Amino acid sequence: MKIILSLFCLGVSLLTSAAPKPAPVTTVTHAPACIELKDQFDSPQRLSFPTTNFTVLTIADHKGSEQIAGWVRPIKARYGAQVAIHGIADVAAVPGWLRSPVRRKFRQRQSYPVMLDWSGDTVKAFATAQDCVNVFVLDERGRILKRFRGEAKPGALEELYATLDQALAANRPPGAKK
Repeated sequence: MKIILSLFCLGVSLLTSAAPKPAPVTTVTHAPACIELKDQFDSPQRLSFPTTNFTVLTIADHKGSEQIAGWVRPIKARYGAQVAIHGIADVAAVPGWLRSPVRRKFRQRQSYPVMLDWSGDTVKAFATAQDCVNVFVLDERGRILKRFRGEAKPGALEELYATLDQALAANRPPGAKK
């Protein structure tokens, strides 16, 4: 079984590294009005705008997935339910015959829903970079307020906090406490 798993990981690694890596376009200013993908439990997940919360959306391929926790944990700790957090896995490079094992691996590792983008269409709509996590701060209308790529370094986290703090403060009714 270990040999099969090792071959599986090697195959996925080779496929994703062999895929062409287009230069990201940074002119995308809005999220698609509605994102509908199935998660690792094969349940439909939907993120549509407008929403009632600000949203932090992470998009990552296999290599970038290692950087997600560095962003998500501090955001959850600081904002709790004030900010919705959603994740999309870029699994477009995975061939059809490996999809079931990949979905099963996601189920084993993640108890929360992760949207799986098998076609790559949603990922392309955001003009993401490969081999790193892509983090988007979205307002209630789906407007991209800020985007980040790569590891959650202290300066980048502070910039994300400043973006969310400012947006939340501007959205707070007059006289409401922080």
